[in-house]
Amino acid sequence: MAALNPSTIRRLQKLQQVPSVWEGDRRPMAPDSSPTIDPDEETKGDCVIWVDGSQGMVRAMDMVSPDTGPEVIVRTLLKAMEHPQSPAPAVRPQKIVVKDREIQFFLRGVLQDLGITIDYVPDLPLIDEIFRGLHEVAENRPPNLPPEYAESLLEKAYQIWDDSPWEILGEHQIISIELNEWDLKELFVCTLGKLGMDYGVLFYRSLDSLKRFRQRVVSDRSFEDLEEAFLGQDCLFVTYERNKDDEDEDDDDDDYGEIVIGNLPASEIKANFG
Repeated sequence: MAALNPSTIRRLQKLQQVPSVWEGDRRPMAPDSSPTIDPDEETKGDCVIWVDGSQGMVRAMDMVSPDTGPEVIVRTLLKAMEHPQSPAPAVRPQKIVVKDREIQFFLRGVLQDLGITIDYVPDLPLIDEIFRGLHEVAENRPPNLPPEYAESLLEKAYQIWDDSPWEILGEHQIISIELNEWDLKELFVCTLGKLGMDYGVLFYRSLDSLKRFRQRVVSDRSFEDLEEAFLGQDCLFVTYERNKDDEDEDDDDDDYGEIVIGNLPASEIKANFG
């Protein structure tokens, strides 16, 4: 993106230019320091952020791949101008400050027809404060699984995958497990996987909850209704998906060249709990 196209420039020039100073930056997000289901997995990415320093508000923020070029900074800036995420009008700032010389020179070239001053500053106090807050939230986030049970739960989850109960049980076949512990008399278990689409095991706390969910699936047609019904289930679950690191492999294809997840070994599968 050496320059904006003429139609984009004309559109932005129509925005009111206000005497405000915006801060912009692109920073790598530190991996979540709290334990996760998979301790080897890290969330990687860069955060592009634009804030109105005069108003003290975030106008746009995007997570991008570290491999993307500087044009993502411009895309997020255009979003900040035309479609801010905060309740603010679409405007064009009078001045932009960044703490990266390369970003400064890049923006000067791209935005040269918009009448915006782009300056370099050694510090961006507002953005620094925002990122400190983000890192504090990440550090204090509770783990997805209780640490004392994580290893055991993962072991059992992959044992279930190896046993593949969905090869025997259909989704309509429900198993009752009597517990009489932890304020639970019994759990009602159904499996996913017989159709070769989704794989997992669902543990309902009551038979009524299972019935209500299935009735809603039959009656609700829109994606939003189905999503609401799924999220409203009173159950525990473990579901399975393919490890992202293994998605380029070509083994275990079906006749149409698509991966059959059910044929993969546990080493290529990720378990998700909820």
